[in-house]
Amino acid sequence: MRILILDDEPLRVAALIAAARRACPAGHVTSTAGDPEAATDDARPRLVVVGPAHADGSTPADVVRALRTRRPDLAILVVSGRDTADAAVGAMKAGASDYLVLRDGDGLARVTEAVARLARAAAPAALGRPAAAGRGDGLSGLVGRSRAMDEVRTRVRTAAQTEAHVLLEGETGTGKEVVARAVHALGRRAAGPFVPLNCAAVPEALAESEFFGHARGAFTGALQERPGALQLADRGTLFLDEVEDLPLALQAKLLRVVQDREVRPLGGSVLRRVDVRLIAASNRDLGRMVEAGTFRSDLYYRLRVFTIHLPPLRQRRDDLPLLIEHFVARFNHRHGTTFALPAAPALRPLLEHRWPGNVRELENTVESVLILANATGVSMADVLGASQGPVGGCVLDERSRIVRVLDEHRWNRQRAAAALGISRVTLWRRMERHGIRDPLGTPARETA
Repeated sequence: MRILILDDEPLRVAALIAAARRACPAGHVTSTAGDPEAATDDARPRLVVVGPAHADGSTPADVVRALRTRRPDLAILVVSGRDTADAAVGAMKAGASDYLVLRDGDGLARVTEAVARLARAAAPAALGRPAAAGRGDGLSGLVGRSRAMDEVRTRVRTAAQTEAHVLLEGETGTGKEVVARAVHALGRRAAGPFVPLNCAAVPEALAESEFFGHARGAFTGALQERPGALQLADRGTLFLDEVEDLPLALQAKLLRVVQDREVRPLGGSVLRRVDVRLIAASNRDLGRMVEAGTFRSDLYYRLRVFTIHLPPLRQRRDDLPLLIEHFVARFNHRHGTTFALPAAPALRPLLEHRWPGNVRELENTVESVLILANATGVSMADVLGASQGPVGGCVLDERSRIVRVLDEHRWNRQRAAAALGISRVTLWRRMERHGIRDPLGTPARETA
């Protein structure tokens, strides 16, 4: 591993070299006070540490941008003596892999940690790790042969080769969590945890505890210590779905964790180190939210080091037959059924629908059709042929069928689920989706 230090102050250069050698004892560490681009061409490093001589100058982003243009695969760590949001945002936007501020006491220790992490990420995949059998399975959930999906798979592979934070952009239902899991499964953190967290589903009053954990006695009801999502994802990946719904106050605290890689649980007094890769997903334009002041620009640029855009289903209609086949096969595997995919004419209701809810809507509809087919003992083609309208009739028929079976079994959900050929959990989900409520007032969740 070749590491190049770009700085001109002798004592600081010596300290940065020592930090790099502690992080990578077998590495070859050199330094220069000369032209960054020429030195990078000569030394051919895999990791460059841009010291304060350049980071605190008038154009640090230009240095990063020039290096990134010449060497797209280069890992770039910017080490600054100034803690300013504008400098950090500029460097990250230009393509820096990470940005650190040298503080009294812990600055060089954080440099050592960052160099070690980036060196692991920049090392050739074959070094120090056997090729995992079935490593390509991480892409198995990305179904489709369209040009749009080929581009998504290409970007997933690229993201998996780095340790950079990733921002997934796309409409609701386009499969952002599937893509996040693929990046994780194909990357160097595959052996670590993948922790999904839906930011929109976390009550604001509990958000800090959910992210950072809490100490015993931190608040009423905190009877024991509980780790937060950031600690649970240590040495793995934290997937932040609907990140646009994070409150501004929590955005600031999350930014500090991203910068310092330290977590202080709510009510705790001890900082805990965490090594977490963030994959964030949004169905809104975060750039416009930054302009409107509803999302922090510094956190935005930290999260969007690498972006993957997921196309809506209407822009890849050629993938519909493959997706339908995929969901039928998955239903058969889960339920022990043997439904065959009908011929194209029978699939017309599914192929002609616009799918405003994207892949998620298609998946739910195919499952609804198969549940009805399984419950009535007919084929998938029979259910589709009997539907009223393009697809909506399938869903309406399912609701009517569930209500009728529940009535027949006096709303005993265990017996109704058995009659429908589904689990109680699946029945509860269908009841929730269709707004079906027990006439006696018993919540669906209680007996599901």
